[in-house]
Amino acid sequence: MKKKGRFVLEASLLVPGFCLLFVCLVFFTLYVHDYTVCFHMMLQTGIKGIYPVSRTDNQTEEEVKKDLTQKLSGYLLWLQEEEITVRADPVSLTVSLSGKGKAFPAEQINIQQKLYRIKPCEIIRRSGWLKDRGEESDGDTL
Repeated sequence: MKKKGRFVLEASLLVPGFCLLFVCLVFFTLYVHDYTVCFHMMLQTGIKGIYPVSRTDNQTEEEVKKDLTQKLSGYLLWLQEEEITVRADPVSLTVSLSGKGKAFPAEQINIQQKLYRIKPCEIIRRSGWLKDRGEESDGDTL
């Protein structure tokens, strides 16, 4: 009789432990899934948005942000409050994403990706970016 009670006691300790481990594993999987999806979508949208030369920096920022928001809306499982910031200049495009999840609000996803144009010389010449930078630095020289 004493041995039968021991098995019930062990099961009462092990079953909740396994359930807790399983729940943590599920939430970790959701976190990793959303991090990977966000990173991939940021790269895909950034590369797509950086190369049309005819747009201004503000147009590029707006289009990349709109496209990224649209793509992420159908794929995220855990992330709820995402904040996307995009900064463009003639040489590079910086995309940042941060957000919190539903289950563990203390855990956040923070990703920042900087994409460079392969041959930015033509774009820099057309934009007058160096000319503007040179005028700003003339007052600073001694």
